[in-house]
Amino acid sequence: MRRAALMLLALTLVAGPAAAVDLGRAAGTLVIDGQKIDMTYAYAVGRHKNQLTNRNDNTLVVITDKALADGVNLHELEASLPDGINGVMVCLDREKRVTHVAVQHPAGMFDAGFFEGVENYEFKPRKTDAGFSGTVSSRRVKTNTMTFSYDVEFSAAMK
Repeated sequence: MRRAALMLLALTLVAGPAAAVDLGRAAGTLVIDGQKIDMTYAYAVGRHKNQLTNRNDNTLVVITDKALADGVNLHELEASLPDGINGVMVCLDREKRVTHVAVQHPAGMFDAGFFEGVENYEFKPRKTDAGFSGTVSSRRVKTNTMTFSYDVEFSAAMK
């Protein structure tokens, strides 16, 4: 029994780093009313405006299904993405707590607004040598017009 546990631990340690996504990429899904959208690109920008405190101490993580155009100003993407791109925008405060979520999908947009202490959304950081990495996820959230959830691992160059 102990030998099997040690083997499982060794496999976990070896498989963990191999599962990491490349810089600028994401792996996971956004689910809108039961339909899955693969999320494949990741972006992050620091010194983003925190609408609750009015300070520039947030980090904005943008996860998309298609690549954004080169030179796009990430600070302007807080609540909407360019037409034809689906994704999730998540703001993190200095303590890396989620304080804002917006979701863009084929049928429209959802903006949760700015908040504190809402447990529907989560960020788990991941240590890496380059960029800003982790997992963003949500519980199943039901709005007036849709139900959504997301679970995405990402690694983004911090801009």
